[in-house]
This record gives sequence, structure tokens and C-alpha cells, in this order.
Amino acid sequence: MNTGRIRHKELCLAVTFVIIIVFIFGFLLKETPQQEHAKYVHGMESSDCVSPALFEAYPGCCPHKVCPADHFPFFVRSGAANAVGPKICFNNRIVMSGGQSNVGLGVNMVIVDGETGNILRSDFFELITEGLLDILKTIQKGNIVLVASYADPSIQLTDEVRELFAGMGSSMVYSVKYRDSWVFAGAGGLNKESPFEKLIVNDQKTNAYGDWPEMGELGGCFPRKV
Repeated sequence: MNTGRIRHKELCLAVTFVIIIVFIFGFLLKETPQQEHAKYVHGMESSDCVSPALFEAYPGCCPHKVCPADHFPFFVRSGAANAVGPKICFNNRIVMSGGQSNVGLGVNMVIVDGETGNILRSDFFELITEGLLDILKTIQKGNIVLVASYADPSIQLTDEVRELFAGMGSSMVYSVKYRDSWVFAGAGGLNKESPFEKLIVNDQKTNAYGDWPEMGELGGCFPRKV
């Protein structure tokens, strides 16, 4: 009889433990109101359009832009809070996006051959991962560089990294701080201010998503082989 009671008690404890674990995981995975709002406003990209029709916009597609023959069209959008991933488009096609599952928290970057328009590299550098500095050092003069932040880019932006971005035309990289939204398009060896950059400061008084500011986006026509 005592053995049966002990087993029953052990079973009850095991069931209780499982319920507690399930509750904890459910709580941790539950999205905050700010995350839900960001996804609602900007949509969750489950798929991306590769070739949107001329002058027409579709959810998840790159805004289609016609540029002079000696320029490349591009579009860069930062992430929204830590819920909706960034997007980087070049030559009217998506290179990185949440829909393609090739973006990450931190700094997202695409490197392009400035003469041919070929994509040389696309990668993301998460909050505590290494490698961004080494990649920046390999960028050649004339390579086009497109950058989009997601959640918090500041951890990756060491003094040396900021200096290299400044050499590519960034005038705002020294001002990027915790959880700011930052988008930038420049080029290796530019050594003058790029007109393609936007910084939205993290400020609790003006933030769109609680602890995060509104996403930043920019687009235009980037000159070939500057």
C-alpha cells in the first residue's frame, strides 16, 4: 500500500514538474506587445517576390526602381524592433530578408562588385560574434557596401569598425548607439560623405516599439565604380 502511495506521489510530482516547464517555456516564447505591433505594422515576410512588375509594389518585394545605365538601383530597410527582420535589395532583387531566412540580429551587410553588380558577399554579424572587422578590411576600392541594422548594431561597432565604415562614406556611424536603427550605402575607398544613410535614435519618448525606434529605410541609384 505504501509503495503504491509513493508511486502515486512521484507521478503527481512528475506531472507537476512538466506543467511548470511547459508554462515557463510558453512565457519565455510569448511575444511582447511591442513585437506583436511591429509584426502587425510591417507584416511577417513568409515569402519574397523576386521580380515585381515595373512601378508596382507588392508586400515582401523590393520597391522597383529604374536608374540610369551607369547606376544600380538599391533598397535597404532596417529591422523593426527584434521582431521583423531587415531587407537589403540590389538591382531590383532581394539579397537578404526575413523571408529568405538569411538575416540576423546585429549588423546585416551586402558587398557588391561596383563595376559588374555581382554580389560578392552577404552576411550578418550577430550581437557577440566576430568577423565583421576582418570582412571590412577585405573590401576593395569601388565595392558597394549596403548595411541594415537589426535590434542592436552598436555592439559590433568597435572604434576600428566605425573608422572603416567612415572611410566608405558613413557620416553617422560614430553616432550609432544602443538599439538605434541604422541603414547605410557606401563604397570602399569613397572617402567622402555618402548621401545614402539614415539613423533613427533609440529614445523612449519617440520610440515606435517600446524599447526600439521606428525602422529606417532608404533607396536610390548608386553610381557604378565610384
